[in-house]
Amino acid sequence: MSSSAAPEKIYWVPLESSPEAMTKMIHCLGVDKAVAFSDVLGLDDELLAMTPQPVHALVFLFPVTDSFQEARIREASTLPLNLWYSKQTIGNACGTMAVLHALGNTQDRVEIGGDLKAYFDKTKNMAPLERSLELERTAAIAQAHGASAAEGQTAAPAADAKVDLHYAAFVCVDGRIYELDGGIPGPIDHGPSADFLKDAAKIIQKRISALGDPSQLSVLALGPNPEN
Repeated sequence: MSSSAAPEKIYWVPLESSPEAMTKMIHCLGVDKAVAFSDVLGLDDELLAMTPQPVHALVFLFPVTDSFQEARIREASTLPLNLWYSKQTIGNACGTMAVLHALGNTQDRVEIGGDLKAYFDKTKNMAPLERSLELERTAAIAQAHGASAAEGQTAAPAADAKVDLHYAAFVCVDGRIYELDGGIPGPIDHGPSADFLKDAAKIIQKRISALGDPSQLSVLALGPNPEN
């Protein structure tokens, strides 16, 4: 009796939460240089007002725990028709997955060309798992991820290192805020929003409280490039 071995899991070097490195990555992949990632300096209204606007999406880096992920898994919902969502099958690729979730759901507002447009066009009608498997085969995005990981201010860990930090994206689609993480069964629907930045900031504040106000976290905003 013969048996086939399971395919070996692919790992990418974890990304540092650097707006400069992530901006360089998306520009390399074909995103309009008028768009960039910026640090969100704080989640209160006064500091949010300093974020370049309009904000198209947020990327949240946080220390992941089993209990926190279990709670988020219970919140996951079914996939809405107009939401771009992918599963994550590549180890330590959650930073780039969050970037893809941010850009995949802002294609009506952000001009995207090059290799990234080709990936989004190819995966437009795919199921979430198929999108991730296609990402495994997309060398251009893997190379851009690797270059971004090398841009960090600290030494990058090994690709298969166990990392306790995780990324998720927050987007607004059809007037509702969604939290997107390819490591849980589906998107989390946080309900309607009249002001995406302020409403998403409140959701992230609740997440931070649930984590016990950790020191290792960051929020990046996808919006106008302040250097333009």
